[in-house]
Amino acid sequence: MAWMGTLIIVTIPLFMIWNRLVIDPQREYMEWLMSVLMLNTLVLPIINGFVITSGMQREYQDRTIRNVLTAPVSRERFLTAKLVVWFLWYLISICLSEVIVAAGCYALFPDEFTTGNMGYALFLFTQNNFFSFIAGIPIFWICVKQQALFYPAMLATLGTAVLQAAGLQVSEELILPACVCPWTAVSISGIVGFSTCYYWICLVSIFLCGVAGYIGVIISFRNQDQ
Repeated sequence: MAWMGTLIIVTIPLFMIWNRLVIDPQREYMEWLMSVLMLNTLVLPIINGFVITSGMQREYQDRTIRNVLTAPVSRERFLTAKLVVWFLWYLISICLSEVIVAAGCYALFPDEFTTGNMGYALFLFTQNNFFSFIAGIPIFWICVKQQALFYPAMLATLGTAVLQAAGLQVSEELILPACVCPWTAVSISGIVGFSTCYYWICLVSIFLCGVAGYIGVIISFRNQDQ
């Protein structure tokens, strides 16, 4: 299932390149880049949540998780290994996606393909993707809580994806509460500057969300029996 998720993730920039070539050839560089970012912000957390949800559900359904619950091994170490594998898959997928974005910029907008523009674009995508993963760790918690069920984690995944996409449309009056919400903060962090307090509120909110999610995973897994 992970390879299918990677395929969908890399299809996003490929689709936007095709869209610029065939459907909207007049679209300017920055407008195209922001469209890719918006689509990526909506789809990436859904695919990310689906991969971890389907993987954990399969382990509970096949009862392979029982080996961990009954064996004299550290449950924290097992969960950390799961998180690392999940992140490595995510990292490979977003790197492939960003390579395609850079190639698309070079092919579609050669005059805009400068070191400054590419540095900004790749930083924007990398930060957005990294923060999105951290804000998605509570989905892992729901996966452990729900065990063999599927829909609770996927409903939560869809909700967080909508919130992340909504963060790109937040009005100036609502920036502060949007920074406090970790999922809208993922998008807000790419809009506000480093020197503003809003960015640091976003940063703290996102990392607290990730830490709380991982602590919840450990506590829930500790309380499970066979």
